[in-house]
Amino acid sequence: MRADGQKQIALLIFALSPEEELQQKRLTGEKELFTLLNQNTLRMAKALGIPYYRFTEKDQVGKTFGERYTHAIKKVFSKGYDGVITIGNDTPGLSSKHLQFALKKLLSGNSVLGPSLDGGFYLLAIPKSSFSEQEFLSISWKTARVFRQMQAYLEERLGDICVLNSLGDLDVHADIDIILDQYIKIPIGIKKLLAKARLKVYITEGVFLFNYALRTHTRILNRGSPAFAA
Repeated sequence: MRADGQKQIALLIFALSPEEELQQKRLTGEKELFTLLNQNTLRMAKALGIPYYRFTEKDQVGKTFGERYTHAIKKVFSKGYDGVITIGNDTPGLSSKHLQFALKKLLSGNSVLGPSLDGGFYLLAIPKSSFSEQEFLSISWKTARVFRQMQAYLEERLGDICVLNSLGDLDVHADIDIILDQYIKIPIGIKKLLAKARLKVYITEGVFLFNYALRTHTRILNRGSPAFAA
């Protein structure tokens, strides 16, 4: 906390590089999309006006996601901050308004949680006083129970918390449909790449189904078949 009593807040971007994202997620060939998502996330981070730290696979420490995520938060808190806002780079609907709201609430002592449609969360804003390394490590990370467990954890320590609107994140190609069908505001460049990726999937699936139908319905005919009759 500064001498004037103002709380010191930092933003933690916990996200892989585009190359690593593609290796770990089933979104083959979408490097351009994740590159733009990274750029958009950094743009919002700079516009927020507070210190920010980016933890890619080169900076993350631990064997499991929970260990790596917990270590990153602990590392930022060790720099003397009173609160941390954490985000990733795979939620196209995340906006500067979400970050500004989280910062405002965190400065007033509240915690904020942004639920993902798959049961996780895309944003967490937490005061240092509410952070417990041991409790964080006990969360069932990478499951559909993560949001509910984190919500219960925060409510136990802070009472009521602020819950943002639910947003879709990108893990598999099916998520693209969900995100585009949410009718939420997405940067136009990212929206175009999402639409392009969706079209590519539809074309690929259409070709596969056509070839499958061709293979399963084509009969091998001999010269005595009526199909060869003059």
